[in-house]
Order: sequence, then C-alpha cells, then structure tokens
Amino acid sequence: MCLPLKKRCQVPNTQEGDKSSVDNEREKYNDKHRKPLRPSAGRPLRPLGWRLSLPTLRVETRLAVAMSHQSPILSTRPAPPRDAATACARSNYVEPTIRSIAGAFILACGILVLIKPEWSVLWAATLCFVGFNLFQSGFTQFCVMEKLLKKLRFKSELDEIRTLSRSHAEAEARAAFYDTLGLLNEVVVELSREGELAFLSEHWTKLLAADGRRNADFLGLAFLSFVKQHDRDTLEQRLSALLKGESDIVTLRFRMQREDRLEHWVEGKFARHHKHGQVHGIRGVLRDVTEAYMQEKRISHMAMHDALTGLPNRTYLDARINEAIEQSRSSATKFALLFIDLDNFKRINDLYGHKAGDQLLVSVGELLRASLRATDVLARWGGDEFVVLLPFPGEIDMVRRIASELLDGLRNDLEKQCRDTFVTVSIGVAIYPDDAESAETLLVQADKALFYAKSQGRNNIQLYADLQTRAPGFEDAEMTARFVAAVKQNLLEVHYQPVMDAANPRCPVSVEALARWHDDKYGWVNPADFIPLAENMGLIHEVGRQVLEQALDHFSKRNNTCDALKLAVNVSKRQLMSPDFYPTLLATVERFGVHPRQIKLEITESIALEGIERARALLQRLSDAGFTLSLDDFGTGFSSLSHVHELPFDEIKIDISFVRRIKTPEGRVLVKTIVDMGHAMRLALVAEGVEDSETAAILQGMGVEMLQGYHFSRPMPKEVCADFIARLQAPPAAAAAA
Repeated sequence: MCLPLKKRCQVPNTQEGDKSSVDNEREKYNDKHRKPLRPSAGRPLRPLGWRLSLPTLRVETRLAVAMSHQSPILSTRPAPPRDAATACARSNYVEPTIRSIAGAFILACGILVLIKPEWSVLWAATLCFVGFNLFQSGFTQFCVMEKLLKKLRFKSELDEIRTLSRSHAEAEARAAFYDTLGLLNEVVVELSREGELAFLSEHWTKLLAADGRRNADFLGLAFLSFVKQHDRDTLEQRLSALLKGESDIVTLRFRMQREDRLEHWVEGKFARHHKHGQVHGIRGVLRDVTEAYMQEKRISHMAMHDALTGLPNRTYLDARINEAIEQSRSSATKFALLFIDLDNFKRINDLYGHKAGDQLLVSVGELLRASLRATDVLARWGGDEFVVLLPFPGEIDMVRRIASELLDGLRNDLEKQCRDTFVTVSIGVAIYPDDAESAETLLVQADKALFYAKSQGRNNIQLYADLQTRAPGFEDAEMTARFVAAVKQNLLEVHYQPVMDAANPRCPVSVEALARWHDDKYGWVNPADFIPLAENMGLIHEVGRQVLEQALDHFSKRNNTCDALKLAVNVSKRQLMSPDFYPTLLATVERFGVHPRQIKLEITESIALEGIERARALLQRLSDAGFTLSLDDFGTGFSSLSHVHELPFDEIKIDISFVRRIKTPEGRVLVKTIVDMGHAMRLALVAEGVEDSETAAILQGMGVEMLQGYHFSRPMPKEVCADFIARLQAPPAAAAAA
C-alpha cells in the first residue's frame, strides 16, 4: 500500500505559542475524558475510602486524586443526592440499594426491639449486617446481595471508582511518557496508514526549524511532504513495504525539507504500529545525523584524496580503473593511463626546500585539472608522479595529441615557475585492453613506458606499445617487473655452497646460503643482475628475509651427523642498518630452533663506512648473542681497511678478485699481504673463488684455513647439497662404493 503524498497545508500561527506540543496533547486528552464533578462543599479532598452518615445511615465514598494542571481527571466523588429525582436516577446502583435495604432493616429491627426487648439477639444481628454493609466496599466479592443485584443489572459505584482510578493511572503514565519524550533529542512520530502525521513528540518543530509553530499545526499533514524530493520515492517504497509486511524494521537516511531551507540529514527507524491486533500505522524515531554525515563525508574524502593537492589518490584511482575496465568490456571501448612524472623535481626540494616543492606540486595539479576534460580522471600517484585515466573512442592518435598538449602546457608553466631550475615532464602511456587486461598490469606497463621516456633524455612521451620496436633495453624493464612479481609470490630459491677445511678437503665446515631466481622466460638469472634490482627497488629486506627463513628451515631439518656444520648467510649493509634487524633476526632464529652460534653472518666491508662507533655497537650485539661474524669481500673497501681491526669480526673472506690473480707474482704478493694482515689481527681466513687444485694448494700453503669454490662444489639445491655432504662424511670404502 503506497503512502499518498498530500500537499502540505499552511496553518496560521496561533496566539498560544507559549504552550508546548506536549501540553496541547494533554489538554485534548483531558477535555475528552473529563466529567463534571461536584466536590463536597467546603471539604478538602480525602483518600479513597468511605464515611458513615448517621442521620441517613448512608455510606459516602470518596476518591481523592492528586490534582495538577497536567492531569485534571477527577476531583472527588460526591455523596448521593438528597432530592428525589436524583435519588430515583441513582436507584439502579448497587451500593445505594444495599444501604436503603440496610436502613429499612435497621429501622424495622429498632421498632421490634422496642416492642420486644427480649429480641436483643436480633439487634446484634442487625448491627452485624450494618457492619457488613459498611465494609462491603472492600469485600464485595463476598457480598451475596451485591452479586445478586449485579445480576439484576444494577451498577456499582465502586467499579466506577476503580475505572476512574485506572483512567487516572493511564493519564499519569501518558504524561510521564510525554515528559520522557521531551528529554530525548530524537523525534518520535506516528503515521496513519495513509501516511499522515498522527502524533509528534516535542522536538519536531526543532527538527524542521519551525520555531514559531506548534506540533498541532502539523498533525494530519503528509509526512512525505517534509522529505526532500530526491529522497521521497525511496522512502515511500520502503514504508509501503513495511506496511505490507515485507520487512519488520526500516532504517535509512534521507533529507528533510526544513523551513530555513538548509539541507539536514535524518536517520529514520520505522516499525509497524499495531492496535487491537491490526496494523494501525507506522511508528518511527527520527534522529538528526547531519553533523555525523558531514564528518563521514570528510573522512571518506580524506581516505580517497591527497591531502596536499586535493586530487584523488591511489585508492580512488584503483576503483575508477576497475570501473573503466568493466565499462570497456561491456561497450568494447578503450581507455589510456598516462603516467606523468616531473623531471629534476628533487632539485627544487634541495635548493628551495620542501615547501616550495609542495607549492609546485599543487600548481601542477591545478594546471592538469584545468587542461583535462570532465570525463577524465586525474590522481596523484605519490611524490612527483600523477596519473590520468583518459577514456577515448579508439584512436591512439587522440591519446598522443592530448598527451602532447599536456606536455607543452606543463613545460611552459614550469619554465615560468622554475626559472633557475630546469624542471620538465616525462609521460608514459599504456592502453587498455591493448597493453594489459588488468588494472595492476596496466599501471606497470604505463610505469615502464615512463621509465623508458626518462631513459631517452626525459621531457618526452612514450607509449608502451612502441617499446618493443624502439627500446633496445626493453627487456630490462620487463625483467624488473617479473622480478618484483617473483618476490611478491615468494618464488626465490636458496642454494648452498660448502666451505671446506683447507687441511681436510673432505670436511665441510659451513655452507653458504645463496639466493637464486628461476624465471619462466629468462631461465636462471644471475644474482649479479637481480640483487642490484632488489636494492634499487627497496626489496633487499624482503629478499633477505625470504632467504634467511628458507635457509633456517632447511638447516633445522638437516641430518644429525652434521651438528658441527655452520650456516652462512649474507647480510647487506642496508639490512644491517635497519632498526629492527637485530630483534627480528633473534626472533627468526629462535622460531626455527637454531642457536646463534650455528649461524655465520657474512657482512660486507663497507659497513665500516657508516661510522666506526655505530658499526662496532651493531656488530658487538651480534657477537655477544653468539653469531659468527665474517668480513666479506675483504680488500675492496679501500678507506675502511684502517678500521677493520676495531670491529669484532671472527674471520676474513678474501674476495674472488684477488684469488683469481694468485698465480701471478703480483697477485700472490697481494693475497699474502691480506693473509698476513688477517693473522696479525688473529682472524681466521676464508678464500672464495677457488676453481682448481693449484689455487687450493697455494692458498693452503699461505695459511688460509678455509676454501670455497667450484673446485669443491657449485651451489646446489638443498637435497643435492645434503647428499654431497653425506658422501664426504661417509667412510672411504662406503664413499667408493657409492
């Protein structure tokens, strides 16, 4: 059943503006239920009870009601009238009839007693009857005469008194209900089945900003006439469904049509109102949520927009890209993503400060916004990068033209703002669905095109579609993207290369954990290629974590015969200087059940360049925890050589570049110098890159304790490495049989 939308009536203001809506409701109720009552002349009100009038032998009942201006329901119950007409009118009541019979009986008994004094027993019985008559109001259920009279359809004064008492209690409860509603900030409304206002609580006029009006002025008007036009249809449908029983409770937000013409949001909660088992209408509670709604909008805007420029941020852009993809699939259209980056922007921050850089970013954002169409989406990606989502009908030349216009406009504006600094713009473009089929891949392709634009001298535009034919280094960008994906998917592997005892080549003293990456397209990628990628892209911490956890997991499950074996793990300077490296390392080692004394940390010599005091403190904590510290690539740190003896290292690892030259006189002298230096600092020595027996013999003769290289073994997967070590530690006869 649909709620009819009535035209709002204008009711003129009355002169009783000082009365509240609650008072008006009470007056209507009292006028409806008040009866003309005559209090006893000159007598104050008494509690509910009775009194005996000796001259007439009548019992007069009274009902004392606390009188107030809020509930003038009943003042007193008058004594039975004396005039004959009134007495005749009241002769059909139980109590007067009983009193009349009792009076007549007492009179008859008195006469009989005078005539027959010996009938005193009858006099006593008469007194008992009179007493029973007097007290019958409290024990009417035991009064046989009253029951008989009621069956003869006589009325009961006491029943009427009780009815009036109940009416008074209901009035008191209703008054208390009105008072409670007046304390609430919410507005309670009752609607008829036709959608008209049947009841309003006190704050209705405040909700509508109708200060000079009374609630009574609005009763009977259509509720929907006070709702904003745009919200009426939805509210009408929901309330109609509520009346039909399709839902039990309806909660929604809508805007009210206020008299001050300001937009206010209201949250309404509605339920069906039943009376006598039938749906009588709708009862609801309205709450002004304008402030909360505006706060939610501000929070939502902050979550979706950049605080500096006011432009949409990544979150907003991702949602719009996905929407554009869905629309493109349904309508067979295309759209482009333009990655825009400011060249040499860092110089602005360095020369003039970050405030000047922020002003430049705001200016660029405003210029881009002014240059784009209403259907285009502009977002700040982060730093000095902006992204434009550009719908177009399908002609790539249109995208090139718009990108060129943006480039020229920004170039001219930047030349005016940055006279002392040459700031330009590079733009990379990717097309959906030509270059990618997902939002994430499309962003990656646009970023690749931007990277190539910068590599081509900056201040130009590059399309991803042109990279394969124009960019000789295109595979580098492709490899970068694939490596990032591999790290995110935890696809890196760990191989192990044993480190042998120089005096006993069949005795491995440790195994070095080495990161390896196999790609479906490029095969096994050299660590010299992907490790710098990890450092440049900020992934070295994640790579280090993955290698460490895999190595500890494999090492904790090794054969028990290898208890003396140590696990060597490489740690970059960037990892080591991370504030949470030490606690994270301890927690990880403890989680896999490996003791720190079983772990060797290989740290590059460049650690000394960070400051000798800081480096010493970091390394000393690791040494005190039980880790073995190995100085990797010794001899390549140049200026740090003079500080090595101040750091708590346990061994030196001679770099492969020196070992490869050991067969030359100059190389042999250089390696001998490094060995002597290590022995002078009482450090053990490890030589890496040992590829033949001659090199191994020379190093052993110089006093190098440990050797590592292809002469003994290449890096191997964990299973192959375990078999290799098992064969080395097996007895010679068993090893020969194997």
